[in-house]
Amino acid sequence: MSKAKLSSVPKNPGRPRSETARRAILKAARELIEEQGPARLTVEGVASRAGVGKPTIYRHWANAQELAMAAFVDLPDPHPAGTGEGSTLDDLRTLLQDLVARLDSRRGRQMALMLAGAEPESELFKAFSNRVMMDGRRRGADILDAVKARGEIRSDIDTGLCLDLIFGAIFLRLLLDHAPLGDTLADEAIALVLNGASGPL
Repeated sequence: MSKAKLSSVPKNPGRPRSETARRAILKAARELIEEQGPARLTVEGVASRAGVGKPTIYRHWANAQELAMAAFVDLPDPHPAGTGEGSTLDDLRTLLQDLVARLDSRRGRQMALMLAGAEPESELFKAFSNRVMMDGRRRGADILDAVKARGEIRSDIDTGLCLDLIFGAIFLRLLLDHAPLGDTLADEAIALVLNGASGPL
């Protein structure tokens, strides 16, 4: 084959991540969880139901446990708008309100029951930590750091501690079920924590 012909052969840049495929995978995972229970969820089964290859699933999730967590709460994969320099506290409220709404659902309660019997070192608990807790916390940190940079809260406030207090209230209620999550929890947690962050001690 000549050099000219060789140069005309297009290079394969690799397939981009497909949101359509991602939605099909989550739908298939939810259906299988409903039919068989979360403990029997497999990557192979989801791939077959969704009509995708296993590599497509592994581009989004490390294992079946992470996929189960994503199917339960259906958290968006890319970082949403409003986590950059223009972020406001309203973005944090929206993030937390959305998370509470997803957890305060039938799938969220199923997830809580699964986690209640899971070992801290189990793949299930790690998936919950990575895909739900830490992902939301990272997004919250982006927002708070932007708000702090504009002087809306004190610059010496520990961003991580603020988020631990806010997210901690949500996940404690989810796991212990001692009080309802409720529509106002996100606003109340933010107000209680950040009122102390808005002025001098």
